[in-house]
Amino acid sequence: MVDIYDSFSRKVSFLGLSSILSLSLKMNTTQDSFVNSALYKKATKYNIHHVFLWVIYFLFWVYVLSPGVTQTDFYINSFVIVAIHAVVSYFNIYFLFPVFLQKRVYAKYFLAIILVISLGALFEAAVFTFINTIGPEFKSGLLSLRFLLSTAMAITYTTAITMSLKLVKHWYEKERLAKELAKLNVETELKYLKSQINPHFLFNSLNSIYSLSLQKSDLTPDLILKLSDILRYILYEGSEKKVSLSQELKYLKSYLELEKVRHGSRMQLDIIVKGDTDSKEIAPMLLIPFVENSFKHGLGKDKAKGYVKVEVYTSEDDLHFSIANSKPENGSLVTQQAGYKGGIGLINVQKRLNLLYPHKHRLQVGSSDHEFRVDLNIKFNV
Repeated sequence: MVDIYDSFSRKVSFLGLSSILSLSLKMNTTQDSFVNSALYKKATKYNIHHVFLWVIYFLFWVYVLSPGVTQTDFYINSFVIVAIHAVVSYFNIYFLFPVFLQKRVYAKYFLAIILVISLGALFEAAVFTFINTIGPEFKSGLLSLRFLLSTAMAITYTTAITMSLKLVKHWYEKERLAKELAKLNVETELKYLKSQINPHFLFNSLNSIYSLSLQKSDLTPDLILKLSDILRYILYEGSEKKVSLSQELKYLKSYLELEKVRHGSRMQLDIIVKGDTDSKEIAPMLLIPFVENSFKHGLGKDKAKGYVKVEVYTSEDDLHFSIANSKPENGSLVTQQAGYKGGIGLINVQKRLNLLYPHKHRLQVGSSDHEFRVDLNIKFNV
């Protein structure tokens, strides 16, 4: 039996415990699709993977190390060895690990695991003393220091391997939960930002209609109709993760036309769209805050004519959006604006860009004596 355990130690040393650990880590970190599969979930639900592990380990003892004299002895002795190793391993995983190791009581853990392994080696020696599955020449050495150390070493290897698998699974579960939490936080923040954009937009639009209604303008019904189209877009397309660029631009044009009717000849509006917009997709309601801000700061209380210029260019991989508006000489609510930092909409759109297009966008905001300008580039495919 001692020779068998020496052989076991040599074989495990040859394989290398570090190789086993790195292999288990690699398997667990690269097989996300398998771990999330229905087969794996069903196997873990009924602990089939535990049965599979110990059957393989049992066959390893039977056919590789062959402990005992006859073939029947091989099975009996292998079962005894594997059963004791399994008991120690599960005691370590389900009791010592949560009670000591997870609470970072390292000294008590190592003392406890040494004690448990030692008791396992003594119990194995006692079992083989009372059963007649090994030759008499081996029984005399069952309580020898060499046998006990070899047995303890074998149990230690088994415990270390099962513990490594447990730690890797524990680490993987924490990583998976962290990723799910991060994803949930991003989705929650995006929904919160959208909930801020909608009231902000409605406030501006209703304010425009209110101004015309005070003037008893015949254009008020048309504005209400345009607003209803815009609200329909917000309710249906606005809840999607992506919409076609042509839909977003149609929504944008509706808003621009609404503002054009409101301001009339006071405002010069230019819109240029070039490139394919039907096959490109973008996050909904991403561009409207720039337009809102242009009207907010572009006309002010000046009687002089102002302008808003919108340009959209698309290529195979890029969207270039730019908007420029005149800067009123007096009457603006934000006379010292050094960029689009003050409005709720623009703060939100900057946050949304960082969340939706990390490292895939470039936003530039410029201000001169007579003009504000925003340039936005987004990579469609990176």
